[in-house]
Amino acid sequence: MSGARILLGAATGAVVVGLCTGVAAAWHTSAQDVAAPPPPPPRASGAPAVASSSVTPEPTPAPPPVTTLPALPKPAPPKPATPPASTTSPPPSASSRPSTTKTTPPPLVGAPNARGLITFYAAADNDPPGSREIAYPGTVHQRAGGTGTFTDPLTFAAEAGQFAPGTKIYVPAVRRYFVLEDTCATCSGSHIDLWAGPATDQGVVACEESLTRDGAQPYQVDPPPGLPTAPGDLYTGGRCYPA
Repeated sequence: MSGARILLGAATGAVVVGLCTGVAAAWHTSAQDVAAPPPPPPRASGAPAVASSSVTPEPTPAPPPVTTLPALPKPAPPKPATPPASTTSPPPSASSRPSTTKTTPPPLVGAPNARGLITFYAAADNDPPGSREIAYPGTVHQRAGGTGTFTDPLTFAAEAGQFAPGTKIYVPAVRRYFVLEDTCATCSGSHIDLWAGPATDQGVVACEESLTRDGAQPYQVDPPPGLPTAPGDLYTGGRCYPA
């Protein structure tokens, strides 16, 4: 009995051993069937070693699409700056340059340039009385007379040597031109004696007195033509200027 147990035990042990051996062989075979991961690619020289892993890396997300903007037009090149206009006036031409020659402006038209006592005489108080004789006949007239215009002035008298014979004057008070053709014995300096007309009555003497003013009165020596005139004798037909 004891031998049978041993044999049985031996047999049992062999079976167990065999069974264990078979399981081990089977496990070894199954382990070989599992595919081993591929070897890592050869590492480049100098590149850091990457630890091998059986985990598949997540895919790298694709970069977002790039929106291409339309090309902007090139700005036009700046225009060259216009130089400011010169403020310097060009030098005047020879024809436009003002003359440097000083000239004396002419006297104003009808502007008196002399003053003196102004009296009147006629044929009634001439020398000799009742005549029209003058000291310088032929200057403009042979005898005292005229109309008082620029071309036919009336006679006037003054102190001998005060004015040259033929000197013209204009007297604004009576609006007439006169020419020196006679002398006046009672005149001196700028005092002048104007011819009133050929009348010999007392009316002309009264007219002379009415026209005479006290003090110096204005008149113009060497006047221009064209000044206002009232031609005719200062006393005519019994009427005295300005009536």
